[in-house]
Amino acid sequence: MNNFSFRLYEYYKYIFDSKKNPLRHIPDPVSRFYIMTILASMWSFSFAIYFGSIIYFGVNLAAHAILLLMFFFTMAIFYDAEKSKSSWLLKLRRDNS
Repeated sequence: MNNFSFRLYEYYKYIFDSKKNPLRHIPDPVSRFYIMTILASMWSFSFAIYFGSIIYFGVNLAAHAILLLMFFFTMAIFYDAEKSKSSWLLKLRRDNS
């Protein structure tokens, strides 16, 4: 279970960590967040078209925005945990290796 959790965390970091995904080449983090928000809106619109109703667009847009903000909040907490060298995350990684 721990290996699966760390693998899922690595996948998450590749997609949502602006220092690892292809948007890392944009120097301004606010611009990277803006582009991620635009991408989430585009995905919401494509799901609305796929499901055949524009009513789903608002629901999808809200869901994507909430998920995007939750991921960035989680990423900030994980970065803080890694920065403070005595964190539960580092201890879990040491125990798992």
